[in-house]
Amino acid sequence: MNKKLTITGVYSLMHALVDMSCAVLFTGVLTNSGYAAGYGAFAVLAYDFFAFVLQFPFGMIADRLNRNALVSALGCVLVGAAFAFRMCAFPACIVAGIGNALFHVGGGVDVLNVSEGKASLSGVYVSTGAMGLYLGIQWYHKAYLIPCLAGALAAGTVLLVWLFRKIRRDYQVKNAACERIFELPELTSEQHLIVVCLLLTVCVRSCLGMVMGFTWKSGFYTGLAAVAAVVLGKACGGIIGDRLGWKKTSVTSLVIAAVLFYPAFDNMICGLFALFFFNMTMPITLTAMANLFPKRMGAAFGVTSAALFVGAVPVFLGYGGMIFQRPVLIGTTLASAAVLFCGLWYYGKIKAITEE
Repeated sequence: MNKKLTITGVYSLMHALVDMSCAVLFTGVLTNSGYAAGYGAFAVLAYDFFAFVLQFPFGMIADRLNRNALVSALGCVLVGAAFAFRMCAFPACIVAGIGNALFHVGGGVDVLNVSEGKASLSGVYVSTGAMGLYLGIQWYHKAYLIPCLAGALAAGTVLLVWLFRKIRRDYQVKNAACERIFELPELTSEQHLIVVCLLLTVCVRSCLGMVMGFTWKSGFYTGLAAVAAVVLGKACGGIIGDRLGWKKTSVTSLVIAAVLFYPAFDNMICGLFALFFFNMTMPITLTAMANLFPKRMGAAFGVTSAALFVGAVPVFLGYGGMIFQRPVLIGTTLASAAVLFCGLWYYGKIKAITEE
């Protein structure tokens, strides 16, 4: 158990570091007045595409390579190298995005592997990125931060190489034999339905998560409290889900979040609890997807991350204000609860049959 916690702890801390580094980079790009109007924003959009969508093909490659910690280490190297291009927004964001994608896939597969079908450890791993992003956006202008982050990324790369040597014989994905890298196992019609339900839930969470600009989140500390609620929600979601059941935890948390969203616009306490409950489903959807692809955890992690980008597309197109309305926020959250209930119900049914 100690080895599992060590692996999860290392990747979780590195997750915060990598996302903080990327946030410092793209926030600097957005605030650089030397760029032509719209150029910086387009560079950050490119970063989001490379960081999230590329996790799907990278995940399939990682499944075949079976060198997950080394994939993450390469990601850290690229994120660190992106600082050298920071005066050229587009190349910097592309290099950082590719590095971010590689890190997430490698770490995600290793953590899913040691989780052995449970959601607790993956919840801890995915939760820390939000805090890294927030702190990076807030502190990007500090002169000492870039050399500190570059040094930390270099140390983290060495740590991940060491980790690979320690765990490669104990926790490695047993890949199914296949001739092509870009190959997925055949799924039944019910399994396809589960995948659609899980991905729709991820898209909704991504879309709504991007528009929740409550008025009380105006200061550093209130924003920090909001991010802490998100982090705790993701981390606790997996732990509570493993204890009480994924379906019960997911549906209950989303219904509670929907109820709390009504006063959340004006009440900070209700808003913090709404954010907490809304994010509890993240490790559950991720782990359920991975369990459907037991020999392709990288692909499962990657397609879930790609769905985050798809969910953000309406916001990129300028519909954020329309989405951030009480009726839309509450109604979409309740619809997400219904969709996820359907997916997890079929998931439980298939799991019960296979365990007989």
